[in-house]
Amino acid sequence: MRAIMEWVKVRELVAMGLSQRQVARQLGMNRRTVARLAASPEPPRYEREPAGSALDLHEPLMREVLAEWPRIHAPRMTEILRGHGFEGSERVVRRRLRELRPPVVRAAQRTGYAPGQVAQIDWAEMDSRPRILGAERRIYALVLTLPYSGAQTAHFSFDMTVESFLEGHVAAFEFLGGVPGECVYDNLRSAVARREGDQIRWAHRFSHLRGHYAFSAHACTPATPREKGSVESGVRYLKTSFWPARRIRDLVDLDEQYAHWRDRIANVRIHATGRFPVGERLAAERAALRALPPGRFDPAGERQTRVPIDGYLKHAGSFYRAPPELVHQRVDLRFSRDEVWICHRGVEVARYARSYQAGTWLPAPVMRPVPPPPPAPAILPAIRVAAPELAPYAELCR
Repeated sequence: MRAIMEWVKVRELVAMGLSQRQVARQLGMNRRTVARLAASPEPPRYEREPAGSALDLHEPLMREVLAEWPRIHAPRMTEILRGHGFEGSERVVRRRLRELRPPVVRAAQRTGYAPGQVAQIDWAEMDSRPRILGAERRIYALVLTLPYSGAQTAHFSFDMTVESFLEGHVAAFEFLGGVPGECVYDNLRSAVARREGDQIRWAHRFSHLRGHYAFSAHACTPATPREKGSVESGVRYLKTSFWPARRIRDLVDLDEQYAHWRDRIANVRIHATGRFPVGERLAAERAALRALPPGRFDPAGERQTRVPIDGYLKHAGSFYRAPPELVHQRVDLRFSRDEVWICHRGVEVARYARSYQAGTWLPAPVMRPVPPPPPAPAILPAIRVAAPELAPYAELCR
């Protein structure tokens, strides 16, 4: 602190026009010290000589090992060094490895897009759990963004199943009125069944969706979220601008609130980065999208089951009744986010609104009849017993 104040005082006096000799005499300093402080643009700092490290002697060995095994980790490197007399900690070795092997950062390349060329798709979990149907529930959104226009749409659900994933695509394509040329994903399990390097095996039902709508798919490089920066921004925008301070009754109510916000706020705003009207570019994208196929893709889940004797089929903790005449026969139980229906030999035989409350029976089982109350006890009239006349018996006895 003293050195800083001396530097300030010297520069102050020199700025007032005093010579270095006068400043030295007034402050009691050596003239060379005054000259050095006056010429320095920054205050003097005390710097300690760097102390040596016990690892310095082993650095040549570390470089030799790194040349042959560039991805070696600190635990194994520490084990090797201890075999050569090193007695320090693994933390010291890890810090030296960071110096000798700095992380490789791949430069980002800004990419341009043509209208309708690409859509980026990803899941997002909302930041809070609203109370719906008597329980706090996680809400997930499958968000689709168009990088050219910055427009977005989302499909909400209580889970991230394949059915919700496919249903979100169908809803998004129908909102856009067409199909983008390519969709980009972040190795979602619903889309990517297995990945080994650049070899990707796409999920079976997702391949059906691709074939139906005829679009290309691209899986991002693992741990590289910037390859889908548009949907990352779209998720943040959804979480910060739409989700806070919402009161939600159910998913249908959530869909209505989101559609109002999307159509009147999100997709008509001025883009924060490009400073262009999102609505105008969205119109250009819709004109460039591929036409929807004639038939609608069916994203519903399906499983075969046999109807038990009571007729109720279980799905996700709730029970749905098939017609009584189908007992012991095989039927197809089909389900979407909002409905559950039963088909027999390709014909729909029952349909119900889907329940998310475990233990719900649709329709409710027939209640056992309450037995009738017991009859009221009979009230008998009081009986008066008269004493017998004993005179005839006395006559007979005599």
